[in-house]
This record gives sequence, structure tokens and C-alpha cells, in this order.
Amino acid sequence: MSANTFSARLRALGLDLPGINPPRGSYVPSVRAGDLLFIAGQAPRLDGVLQFEGRVGRDLDVEAGQRAARLCGLNVLAHLAQACDDDLERVAGFVRVAGVVNCAEDFKAHAQVLDGASNLFADVLGERGRHVRIATGASSLPSGMAVEVEAIVQLRT
Repeated sequence: MSANTFSARLRALGLDLPGINPPRGSYVPSVRAGDLLFIAGQAPRLDGVLQFEGRVGRDLDVEAGQRAARLCGLNVLAHLAQACDDDLERVAGFVRVAGVVNCAEDFKAHAQVLDGASNLFADVLGERGRHVRIATGASSLPSGMAVEVEAIVQLRT
């Protein structure tokens, strides 16, 4: 396997590319428009099972929130790898990441939580993994998930 694959790069970081989690609603997990790939919000699920449930700042601490965001990021990468036939070279770069943290009313570390995903993208793709981002909070998320992350990625044509 080439070193320029998502699978090989993640293995070098001590991680595995997870399987694709099916959508849990009436939508598609990703859409390509020209050279942009829009990846729908990803939950912190592994093999279809929610791994991080509850509100950050109440039920989970910031570090658990970061791990949840990192798992969401791995699921984003799984969709990206599928769209690119596992070829890292087909990724021009991340454009925008949006993350929502299910959090306590007085929670203020949204950006710190979302760094779990942002740092993963940079670890895997270097400068091509850097992006603009919005980090917001909510009083609830579907299935009680702790974090949700979506992305827009530019592909090489």
C-alpha cells in the first residue's frame, strides 16, 4: 500500500480508518459539486455505535469532548477517503470545518473541543488539512451525541 493513502498515513499515526457509518436520516453523507466535496455532519460513532454521549461541561470534560471531535474527524476522513479512492494526493485541501458541541449552558471551550478534529486533519494532511472553522454550542444534538463535525474539502480534478 502506498504511503500516499489515507489508510497508510493514519496507520503511521497509530490510527485506523473507520468504516462508513450510514446516514441516520433522509440525506446523503456527502455531495460533490465541481471540485468541492461537502461532507455531512459526522457523529462520534464507531461501527455505528455512539461513543460519546452527553453535554460537554456537564457530563463530559473538555478532553473527552476533544476525543469525540477527533472521532468525528476520523469519520469525516473515512468519507473523504472513499470519495478519493484512498488517495491523499487527490485532496487539494480542507476549506471549511463546522463543529457543534452539545454543551452546558455556561460552557466556553468550544474551540478547544473542536481542535480534536482540526488537529487530526492537520496531522494527516499537513498544510492541506488546515482550514477556516466555526465552533458553536447547542443544548442538544441528535441521539444525544457530544459533538458533530462537518467539512468542505477541495479535491484535485
